[in-house]
Amino acid sequence: MTYPIQDIARYIGLTSLLKGLTISPLKLQKLLYYVQAWYMVFYGRENVPFSDKPQAWVNGPVYPVIFHVYKTKTANMCDHLKASDFYEGAPEKGLEEICGNIHLDFELLESIILLYGSKTQNDLIFLTHSEKPWVEMREGLRPFDRSERELSLDTMYQYYKERHERNMAKA
Repeated sequence: MTYPIQDIARYIGLTSLLKGLTISPLKLQKLLYYVQAWYMVFYGRENVPFSDKPQAWVNGPVYPVIFHVYKTKTANMCDHLKASDFYEGAPEKGLEEICGNIHLDFELLESIILLYGSKTQNDLIFLTHSEKPWVEMREGLRPFDRSERELSLDTMYQYYKERHERNMAKA
């Protein structure tokens, strides 16, 4: 079962802020990307938390629907969002409402948020730019060429699954 990407974005935003992490529209995009990728690794390729596919934009993977929701919430995509950008009211109440609507492994989501959310947005841009799923879809494009090419969920799954297996073999 998949859930609306907007609900998962709200969960990521509120959770990040409650954990003392900053979140910008650009950073939110990268966290959604890693949630989708790692969720498939741990629950199987057919089990995606949301059905949207990221596009290979200049600054890394972007989900257009989320871009359009948050593009007017800040002066630019690197400015920090506030809890009220995700929920009108107490952030804890917002999380409670969201958790009642979606049934995912919240422990996994929070691990991803802590791991990637503690990085700067520039770190996340550089990270995604060094990884196969984004690189593959940018092939043949110049660095600042606009693109709506969708990243392959199969490539995302395979790339991060292999990475996970390599890490487990080292442990």
